[in-house]
Amino acid sequence: MSSSTPREVAEPAATDPAATGIAGSARRSPRPTDRRGPFPRWAATALISLALLVVWEAAARMGLARLGVLAPPTEIVAEFFERPELYLRNFATTAWVAVRGWLFGNLAAIVAGILFVQFRAAENLFLRLALTIHVLPLVAVMPLLQLSFEPDLAKVILAALAVFFTTLVGTMLGLRSAEGGSLTMVRAWGGGLFAALRFVRLPSSIPAVITGLQIGAAAATLGAIFGEFIGSSSGLGVVLINGLQMLNQAQVYAVAVVATLMAAVPYALLGMLGRVLVPWSTSLAASTAVAKPVTGTPVRRLMNAVAWVLGSIVVVLSAWWLYLIVFDVSNFVGKTPVDVFNYLVTIPEAAANRDVLLTALGETLLHAGVGYIAGLVLGVGAAILFALFPVVETVFTPVAVALRSVPIIALIPVLILAFGRGLGGVVVITAIVTFFPTLANTRSGLERVPRDAMLLLRSYDSSRLSTLWRLQLPATLPAIFASARIAAPTAVLAATLAEWLATGDGLGYYIVVSRVYSDYTGLWAGAAVLTAVSLVFYSLVSVAERAVLARFAPTQLA
Repeated sequence: MSSSTPREVAEPAATDPAATGIAGSARRSPRPTDRRGPFPRWAATALISLALLVVWEAAARMGLARLGVLAPPTEIVAEFFERPELYLRNFATTAWVAVRGWLFGNLAAIVAGILFVQFRAAENLFLRLALTIHVLPLVAVMPLLQLSFEPDLAKVILAALAVFFTTLVGTMLGLRSAEGGSLTMVRAWGGGLFAALRFVRLPSSIPAVITGLQIGAAAATLGAIFGEFIGSSSGLGVVLINGLQMLNQAQVYAVAVVATLMAAVPYALLGMLGRVLVPWSTSLAASTAVAKPVTGTPVRRLMNAVAWVLGSIVVVLSAWWLYLIVFDVSNFVGKTPVDVFNYLVTIPEAAANRDVLLTALGETLLHAGVGYIAGLVLGVGAAILFALFPVVETVFTPVAVALRSVPIIALIPVLILAFGRGLGGVVVITAIVTFFPTLANTRSGLERVPRDAMLLLRSYDSSRLSTLWRLQLPATLPAIFASARIAAPTAVLAATLAEWLATGDGLGYYIVVSRVYSDYTGLWAGAAVLTAVSLVFYSLVSVAERAVLARFAPTQLA
């Protein structure tokens, strides 16, 4: 560190870094696994994917289809050709909702990101509100939106909410990744905040914004299909439910394939656009956080932090009240923070209400926690295997990309068929949600170790395993924790969806049942508790991140 002034950094990139395809290679460390031979890697991947399809077909034909686990690929294709109008019509319905949600959610996120970067006070007050919106349980949000808006608009808003936070974080990171020298030059010539935004920050943010747009494709699809799960007469979500009810495996898998294409095609197209617009850029996962000086005494810094947190809580509660007032939600349906407090603390039935709610919360924490840890461990382990054994990466990359592209709402019914409706099925669902971001982020971090450091260890004849342990893993810790943070609320989301669709317990099921029986105070209480738990989960991972990086990767805090 060139200055003796203590410094801290903003949080590392908290997005899914699967967009490393838009990354340039200028900052990559030498990678022995990238050797090119007479047999192109894309061809090897295509052949392996074809082989996996053959294995899938054989496994289904040998009995897994009769057990209700797998539908043969040939039957899935035949399902499309037998009823093409069913899938095309409902695809159009879902796609129209997803596209509008994607546009509005990303537009709002980009505008909010610019405001937060330009005006730090706005970020301090409203970023936690954005995070709160991000961790709101879908099983609670959709019924409330339906009570406030027309059904079609409610689904569009849900899709927009699913997109918003990831693009917001990416936009902020991209705007702050601008080179210090360029900003200094603008200021030296008399430019202010808006000149710096126009000439430096906005051009520098393009790769990060495109990354957010890519990730938003799958998120918008998730929101659109989930909106159709609750109160809709058409769309892929309705076809998916009908397939489950009729035990039609081919129909369930066909919807999953269509949803995957709906997310994967725009993801790939936006990646190509990124390579055209900014071929020199590095990916969002490789971006470094922008340092900011620490000023004031420790006591003063603590007081400022507490003040901003309290201010954020006031903003969140005010937004809750404002929503009920602006959209004129009836007192029977819309419950205020005071109503929820009374429901859990003051009324005679409060003790019984707390017992039911805490029991459901314990089940959700078990589902989310076990799956979350399993996904992190498997993701990091798979990334290490990919780094040590390139053939493993070639074989399993198609499977990992497929899992990443399938919206979780379409994947849950398939996994229920395969793993059942108990704890095992929920843990698998939650682990898959956590697995791919961790794998992609860790793999990217292992590749982006400084070139000079890699060459130095090689000059000492360091083995691949020793280099991994002594250099690559410590340097990858920020990327791992970035995945852990963003996966924390996502794991809770996946667990609640699985509880609703599969297990019939936990907070996810509690919230749905509260709506069915018109117990709207219980619904709001469940949503509030689940949101608070997600925020605490996220904050605990952030605290652990700071502690671990201070001990094992101090240069990341310089």
